[in-house]
Amino acid sequence: MKIPSLTEITTKAESAFKRFPITLVWSILGSLYCMSIVGDSSLDLFDDKSNVLLTLSLGISWLIGIQFFVEQFKNKKKWLWLKVVVLALLGLFYWYYPSVYHYTQNPIYLTRFFLYLIAGHLFVLFAPFLVKWDKNAYWNYLNLTGVAITRSLFFSGILFLGLVLALIAIEALFDINIKRRRYGQLFIFCLGIVNTWIYLADFPKNVMQNTIIQLNKAIEVLVKYILIPLVILYLLILYAYSAKIVIEWELPKGWVSYLVIALSVLGYVIQIIINPIQKSIKSWTINRFFPWFYLLLIPLNILLFVAIFRRINDYGITENRYFVLAIAIWNVAMIAYILLSKKKALRTIPISLFAIAIFSSFGFWGAHSVSNASQTRQFEEIFNKVKENNNTASQSELYQLKSILTFLEERKKVTNLNSVTQLNIEDFREEGYEYNTFGYLNKYKIWKKLDIKLDSASLTNNASSNRIYYNKSNYSNVKLSTSIADYDYFTYLNYYNTNKTIDAGVYDILLDMNTIEIDIYTKKDSLKHIRIPIKQKLLELSEKTDNLNNLDDSNFNFTTENKTMKINLFLSEVSFNIKTDKKITFTSFKAFLFIKEK
Repeated sequence: MKIPSLTEITTKAESAFKRFPITLVWSILGSLYCMSIVGDSSLDLFDDKSNVLLTLSLGISWLIGIQFFVEQFKNKKKWLWLKVVVLALLGLFYWYYPSVYHYTQNPIYLTRFFLYLIAGHLFVLFAPFLVKWDKNAYWNYLNLTGVAITRSLFFSGILFLGLVLALIAIEALFDINIKRRRYGQLFIFCLGIVNTWIYLADFPKNVMQNTIIQLNKAIEVLVKYILIPLVILYLLILYAYSAKIVIEWELPKGWVSYLVIALSVLGYVIQIIINPIQKSIKSWTINRFFPWFYLLLIPLNILLFVAIFRRINDYGITENRYFVLAIAIWNVAMIAYILLSKKKALRTIPISLFAIAIFSSFGFWGAHSVSNASQTRQFEEIFNKVKENNNTASQSELYQLKSILTFLEERKKVTNLNSVTQLNIEDFREEGYEYNTFGYLNKYKIWKKLDIKLDSASLTNNASSNRIYYNKSNYSNVKLSTSIADYDYFTYLNYYNTNKTIDAGVYDILLDMNTIEIDIYTKKDSLKHIRIPIKQKLLELSEKTDNLNNLDDSNFNFTTENKTMKINLFLSEVSFNIKTDKKITFTSFKAFLFIKEK
């Protein structure tokens, strides 16, 4: 990689500023703003300014892309109004995007940000070729884009490391305390200003005239000996898995969808790299990559759709499944296009992905609208089935109902369930934390009002049951209704996932982690003994809710007695999981124990 001279750097920097004035002003001012608010903690940056920061980061790729788009026209001034449109849209995004305290309560905001961020970067990949097309020029454009990104990251990275080492040296040699925030500010400066400026300075004009293909030997080696062998390996794995499915006659696992999509994307990257030289280069694997790779993808896409629709049929559509399904449909369309089209304009790949990113972000057809509607229908189907079964739900049904309620609550669409449950869900909202303007939805009260009972027999039939339950109270604030005067002895128990015997004065107290029972023995008289069945109590609690913090204190206070002793136990903290065989495993266990001898 050629290291440029100082004169070349300044000349390129000046040329880049004249070519991309809006982009560089945006980058410089945005970086300086970020540097001014960065604190000693990396989290401080997002305390109150997330809407500004995300808008600034979103704008870079869109402003670069619109400049590339305008440059393809002879009369560039005629299209300058598009830059104003992009700036207006960025302003609209800033106005729409809430502060950090609000966007963390609803995933729709971050999802849309990432969709627009991806769309902006995809826009850069085809902007100069949206109107005009040349296969060789497009290949060179993508090649130069990759080189420019690599060079800018390399040079800005070297500068950052050098400056960091300089600060460390100053601290060590001169005993000067340099604030931690300076390192964060240096990182923002190098990434936001230096990296962007170098990238734009490296990028040539008149990309449509650059039609001579010069394949770098390193790229050829990368494709022949790394990328294509990886494709072959993934094909073998997926076909072996397909054979396993046919032999065992079972449905495919959901995660196989991601592997098929990843394999397809890797294939498209290879196709873009080798497209102009596929027939001219002397390489058997490169020459035959098309069409065999795409023909071999067809059966795997059948597997892909079976896996997707299995999950959708069982659990409905979520945003993740929406995007997997959208990419799966896109994948089939791309395979058909590459196999059947004579033109094979590879700009179709980023353009089509750009369209998916934009159009899936809004409207009744968008990811959030479709997901909310699907989960509402899923809840209605399960809820009606439970009502028909005498208001009794299996563990999996109850888990799905609660998951859907949480899903819709996170997206502030929980009122969709009002017509299904015949409840006004908002009536169960209580005052939340200071930053939570929506308040806290008391789900325990909702389930209590719905009076849905859990079918205990389903616990052993659900192979995936391995639920964690946790309750924690500040024992200094616990309100006990038990009078100490009614008992002879009091102690506080504290166990952590192992059998343990506590020497409690005149008593020995043993927690058996296998049977989940507490045995209390009197040292003077071994016949005075009582066993506390903790396991049964925990099973009862787990049937009420999967979040024990939703229960009031009375649920954790219970009494047991025999002929020799009476015991009152209050669980102040308990963390455990229940497996399919109802085996309980503790993480921690704390309790107040009151003992009375008879």
